[in-house]
Amino acid sequence: MSAFSLNDCFQKAADLRLREVPEWGSLLVYTPSHPDIHYLDARSWLLFELCDGRTGAQVLAEFRESVPDGVPPEQAEAAVVEALTALTEKGLVTRTA
Repeated sequence: MSAFSLNDCFQKAADLRLREVPEWGSLLVYTPSHPDIHYLDARSWLLFELCDGRTGAQVLAEFRESVPDGVPPEQAEAAVVEALTALTEKGLVTRTA
């Protein structure tokens, strides 16, 4: 697939097993197709949940609403790009151009 773009659409991968761990503020995700358990912190969990077919730009806009005032826009964008890239590389999220 081509290079990452905020115009791509992001969707949770099929066949994932999810377990919320509220006392840790995290989500555990098991990928049966290539057995592994992935730990998502609160930020990654939020971004994972926003991957419901939205574009990266839509995910970024929603994420910006959840971060404290005063966070520079470029810092929020870098966090979203980093997290979406990691989620995609781990096979938790799929993207389409």
